[in-house]
Amino acid sequence: MGSRPLTTERARRRRRQLLDVALDEFLARDYDDVMVDDIAARAGVSHGLVFQYFGSKKELYVAALEPLLAGFRARMESVPDGLGAEQRLRRAVAAYYDDAAAHPAAYRSLMSGGAGFREVFERIEAQRWEEIGLIASVAGLDVERADVRAVLRGWVGFLEAAILASLDRPGADRDALVDAAIAAFDAAVGTLRAHAA
Repeated sequence: MGSRPLTTERARRRRRQLLDVALDEFLARDYDDVMVDDIAARAGVSHGLVFQYFGSKKELYVAALEPLLAGFRARMESVPDGLGAEQRLRRAVAAYYDDAAAHPAAYRSLMSGGAGFREVFERIEAQRWEEIGLIASVAGLDVERADVRAVLRGWVGFLEAAILASLDRPGADRDALVDAAIAAFDAAVGTLRAHAA
């Protein structure tokens, strides 16, 4: 009876250790360059133990990135409700850029990953669309309209491509990128409003 809580606590600590090591690896290198054997060696455990805790490399990746997703969610939720659409958008774009710049290898992997990243990508996409939907609503757009969603999806694609390009060019001006993203959004909103009238 006394050994069960210790075993459970030990298992929690071991799992946390594996996640910490995995996060370091996934933030430092592209997904395909990270080997589970390297994670196991750094954690001082066997390869098999990693798979005992996480069924696959993808599951380990998803679990390791959860703190980043939670942090992004927290930053989006901390944007004051009283801000106008442009200020909300500016803060959201800046936070998105800052997350990517802080973890470029993870961002590149997410944006270029295939089916193995579907779960993580869908969670990020859902969070992003929730914020964009709120911003679009504040801007007076009906996010249920197909043309509005298509244009907003195109704008998100522009933003992601711009961020990826900036990661490849050290010294990119964050504020200029944010301003360009806002200008592109404003142009898209203006066009959508003109067609809705």
